[in-house]
Amino acid sequence: MSRMRLFAALEVPEAIKYEINAWWQLAYPRLGPDLWRAVLPHQWHMTLAFYGDVSGRDADDLAEMLAVCADASPRLHLCLTGCGIFPQASRPRTFWAGVESLSADPALKHLARCCRRAGHVTVRNRTAREAPFRAHITLARANGHLPALLDLQALPPVPELNWQADHLCLFQSILHADGAQYRQLERFECRGAQRIPG
Repeated sequence: MSRMRLFAALEVPEAIKYEINAWWQLAYPRLGPDLWRAVLPHQWHMTLAFYGDVSGRDADDLAEMLAVCADASPRLHLCLTGCGIFPQASRPRTFWAGVESLSADPALKHLARCCRRAGHVTVRNRTAREAPFRAHITLARANGHLPALLDLQALPPVPELNWQADHLCLFQSILHADGAQYRQLERFECRGAQRIPG
């Protein structure tokens, strides 16, 4: 049975990508472009849960549960907030722009938790054992091991941007020699029919 590498994510609106990219064109050269492999803007998204390799039958069950998650979630009001490094400054592997709810509304974290639980039930993927959810958009990945030399304060300020996320997507990640490519498999509207269980 064929298997697909899957994850659940929120898309980033094209207008927001344009504004982030304007900042990124100034920030990226200061990171040391030879040390980092930039993610192209058309690939930018915000991962809520990663499931790994999933069989076709399990993918159908997963999609059904994600539809329930989306139906229970209100539309999300999000904002760009700062930038950072994963897993930590002393071991830089991923450079990202942070995302938060525009207010103290916990709906984003609730949706991420629901997406992780969907993986536990359908594909037995224990995503909740990973690091606590930190909403972000991956902008670059390190080319090999990097020294801890990043001074984030030297980068231009991250722009103040906000937008509304009104749908959740199931994506396939297709690995190539030059990096992953993403294909949208399903799209689920956030209808806010009920509150996601905390």
